Amino acid sequence: MANELRPLIEILRDLRALSQQKASGFFFVVTEDNHSCTIRLHGGEVEDVVFSRHRGDEAVQLLARVPGGRARFQADPGRSGPAAVSLGAAAQSWLAGGFEQPAPAPPLAPEPAAETGTSAHAGVECLTGRQRSIIERIALDHFGPIADLLCEEALGRPGSIDRALVELASNLPARDQEDSFLDEARRALGLYR
Repeated sequence: MANELRPLIEILRDLRALSQQKASGFFFVVTEDNHSCTIRLHGGEVEDVVFSRHRGDEAVQLLARVPGGRARFQADPGRSGPAAVSLGAAAQSWLAGGFEQPAPAPPLAPEPAAETGTSAHAGVECLTGRQRSIIERIALDHFGPIADLLCEEALGRPGSIDRALVELASNLPARDQEDSFLDEARRALGLYR
């Protein structure tokens, strides 16, 4: 599972292979438009799916709309017991291989509201190594192991540093978490709204 951009079907085939191997851990997907999806596996069974601010069946419905992205698996063999599964049978069936069928994907939920960014005065490519390091450290605290993928996407796009921070924050599940991340990052970088 590499870091390159790939079609969703290839990513889901990797997920199916992990299921067949009875893997336990977290399968992280970062979409082309920088939204994150985390799929928790235990003994090869999909236990939970979180996509942006959505969980369970709704998250799978949103994932079905994604054309492609990047994926990474992080093993978690030390976890003892299974957790409660938050997915319905249709979502589990689709993730287990139903995505290969010509039938339509699971029913879709409405598109999530688009985040409005700030103006793009300075390109993120002008970011100093120190600034990038600060953002990556703070992102790691807030996002965990998927932070490097999220930072790579957000900081690789043209625009302002603040636009990239807002884009990163949009992957957090709650508004107060977004605000906390933005406040911490802006303070550390000396940025103000």
